Amino acid sequence: MTAGETVFRFTADGVDLEFAGSEEFVEKQLARFQAFLKAAVGTPEAAAPAAAAAAPAAAAHATGGAKESLEEFYAARPLREGRGAIQDRILLFIYYLQKVQEKREVSGEDIVWCFQKLSIPEPKNLHNALGILKRKIKHLQEGSKRGLYSLSPEGEAYVMGRFKGR
Repeated sequence: MTAGETVFRFTADGVDLEFAGSEEFVEKQLARFQAFLKAAVGTPEAAAPAAAAAAPAAAAHATGGAKESLEEFYAARPLREGRGAIQDRILLFIYYLQKVQEKREVSGEDIVWCFQKLSIPEPKNLHNALGILKRKIKHLQEGSKRGLYSLSPEGEAYVMGRFKGR
């Protein structure tokens, strides 16, 4: 294990699961295996101590905590269809990941995960859509590393205004 590396280990019913890497990587893996972990433990609350020992932020992802699920969040905010719908979905997913899941910055993989989780077809060119949202519309700002994004103040205001009261 290297400095700054997060490790998550889980063993149940003969299954050993281990993720090691950056906290962001471990959180992504836990999000993908969330349903399996909950089922193996039996209750969402039971998974918290094991996950919390490895990574507090990852524990919130693994158990869901009191946080609104992506499905609930998305269902409560109907989107327009047609022109601009993909951009609105991307912005809404980034808003969800930042405000509900408390991710500081979001990667393209995080956004793809949202599309997949909701069984929505992914944009044909996500990178291009993100570039437009960042450079032309200015609803995104560059993250601390290449390929990471966060909502700009204008983007956050747009999402909040577009979905106010929801």
